[in-house]
Amino acid sequence: MNDLVIMHDQQAVTTSLVLAEVFEKKHQHVLRDIDALKDVSNFGQMFFESNEPDSYGRNRRIYFMNRDGFTLIAMGYTGSKAMEFKLKYIDAFNKMEEQIRKTYIIQKQDSYMITDPVERAKRWIEEQEEHQVKLAMAKQETKDVQDNTPISSKDYQVLSRKIGQKLDRYLSQHQIYNKNQVALLRWDLNNSILKAAGVPARTLIKQKHFTTIAEALVNWEPSESTLEKMKAY
Repeated sequence: MNDLVIMHDQQAVTTSLVLAEVFEKKHQHVLRDIDALKDVSNFGQMFFESNEPDSYGRNRRIYFMNRDGFTLIAMGYTGSKAMEFKLKYIDAFNKMEEQIRKTYIIQKQDSYMITDPVERAKRWIEEQEEHQVKLAMAKQETKDVQDNTPISSKDYQVLSRKIGQKLDRYLSQHQIYNKNQVALLRWDLNNSILKAAGVPARTLIKQKHFTTIAEALVNWEPSESTLEKMKAY
C-alpha cells in the first residue's frame, strides 16, 4: 500500500500496475478498462501509456494516470473494500499534490528566505542561472530595438550630404557634365548605398546601417555596367 501516488512529469500520478494490485484485479483487466475509455475527448490528458519491465526484465505495457484519470477508472470499482481503497488514494493524491505545491513554492522563493542550507544553496544557483538568462534576454531586446531604430534625422542629413559630396567629387575629377551620365552615376551611387544597407529605399535605412553605409560610400566606384551605359551619351 506504499507509494499509491508518485510524482511524474511534475504532477501526481498512479499507475495501472499499482491500481491492479490495490484493487486486487488482474493488470490486463485494468488495461482493458482504460483502453475502453480512449474515446473520451481528454483521454490523453488523464492517461499516458508507457512501458515497464516485469520481474523477468520483459517490457510490459502500463498506464500512468493523474487524479482525473484515477477517478474515472475507479468509478467502476464498487464494494466496501473498493471504497476504502478509493479514500486512501484520494488522501495519497492530496498529500502528493501538496508536496509538489510546497516544492514549487520553495523553488520560487528567494534564496535568502529558505532556511534549509542545502535548499538555499540550490535556489541560489538557480537564481544565478535565471539572472544570466534574463540578462541575455535584456541584451537581445536592446539589440533588437537598436537594430530596428530608424536612422535619426541628423544622421540622415549627414548621410545625404556625404552622398552628394561623393558624387560631386567624382564628377569633378572625371569632368562629367552630361546630365544623363550624371543621372546614371547618381543612380549607381544610391543603389550601392541601398545594397550595403540591404534595404530597397533610403527611407528604410536604420541606425545600425550608418557605419556600413559610410564605409560603402568611401569605397564607391561606378559599376562596369553603369560605365558602359554612359558611353551612349
